[in-house]
Amino acid sequence: MARSKRGWNVASRLSLGDLQQIIEAKESEVTGLNARRAVLADELADVEAELAGAGGGKKRSRKPGKRGPGRPRKAGRRRGRVATAKKARRAKGQRRGRKAGPKGQSTLHNAIRSALNGSSEPMKLADVAANVRKSGYKTKSGDFNVIIGNRLAEMRDVKKAGRGVYAMK
Repeated sequence: MARSKRGWNVASRLSLGDLQQIIEAKESEVTGLNARRAVLADELADVEAELAGAGGGKKRSRKPGKRGPGRPRKAGRRRGRVATAKKARRAKGQRRGRKAGPKGQSTLHNAIRSALNGSSEPMKLADVAANVRKSGYKTKSGDFNVIIGNRLAEMRDVKKAGRGVYAMK
């Protein structure tokens, strides 16, 4: 029985006896693999029982019932839609969240102004951030210098004296 080629044309040329032999060979191969799987499953069960007895059972990465990695759902939202009670209260075209105050008038802006007014010459961005922190402004931000740079860019009463150097107008 020559099995050099594969495909329907080759199979159509084989005799019924040859096809029966091929099927029996595949069936015996599958039964051998099933028997091997059963033996390995028994071994695995023994190892797991031994581990459980030694106190080293399966460890969970998080508590059952907790959400896995990814973005958590917001309260009151389902599948990206706003809850109907909230939607009914809000008029059409109205924004959600806290109303924005006047631009450039926050406590951070005022702390930046006081830091720049205290200096006679233009200050580097890192120095402005350090002076703002020294003045008592509390922040938990790891990239506070970036935040200060963004605030300086939106303040109209501050001029950019050079690259990374700012002063009051």
